[in-house]
Amino acid sequence: MIKELYDMRVRSLAILAICLVLFFTLAPFQGKLLGFMEEYKDIVEKYAGSFPVEKLKEWNFYIYSQWFGKNLGQIIPIIGVLFAFPLFSREYENGTMEFLLVRKSRRYVFLSKTLTAILVMAIELAFFSILPVIYSSIVGKDFESVYSYQYMVHILVGGLFWFSITLLFSTIFEDQVRPLLFSFGLIAITTVMGLIKPLKFLNTYRYILGSGIMKGEGIDVSYTVYLSIVSLVLIFISYLIFKEKDI
Repeated sequence: MIKELYDMRVRSLAILAICLVLFFTLAPFQGKLLGFMEEYKDIVEKYAGSFPVEKLKEWNFYIYSQWFGKNLGQIIPIIGVLFAFPLFSREYENGTMEFLLVRKSRRYVFLSKTLTAILVMAIELAFFSILPVIYSSIVGKDFESVYSYQYMVHILVGGLFWFSITLLFSTIFEDQVRPLLFSFGLIAITTVMGLIKPLKFLNTYRYILGSGIMKGEGIDVSYTVYLSIVSLVLIFISYLIFKEKDI
């Protein structure tokens, strides 16, 4: 586990730093954003469409719509991909997998790498989910935190889903580029195909951004179970591929 933590230190710290920058360029500047929108009211009304601009004056709506519904929510699949893509492909590419397997069994190597990455990713995603709760408490804002924990479920499951897809590519390909390209390509394809009504279930952004949560519908239990099962199946398939792969 120590080696895995060392290997992912740059990625995890970079993701942490980027998300903190995103949050702190958003949360403290509600007033300035509203002032800008008031100054250019005509332009905002022209391009905002049906978006309830006036509701941005409410702290809860501002944070949930701009943090969970935009900034954080939009990069969750990317975070899942970044945590998973080099786990095995980098070892293949660098020729270090043989060294690992001399010392440990394939099962140990797979579980150690996969579970460590999932744990670190889950900790960071959970932290990003409760960050508005912590910030609101510090600055004295009245914040309804119950939605944060519902969003946390969607974020964790959505992140795990894209992690598991990329993990599969990482066990198949022996370079680090193709797992990235295939994963990002799949994100784009499923998002576009999800715009077609019969195929909307393919668009995981609808789930991750949690539009139903803000409507008071709570956690989407059926889709949560669906993504969780698919993720576990993909992780198991990845293990079978790694177990039988010629090194």
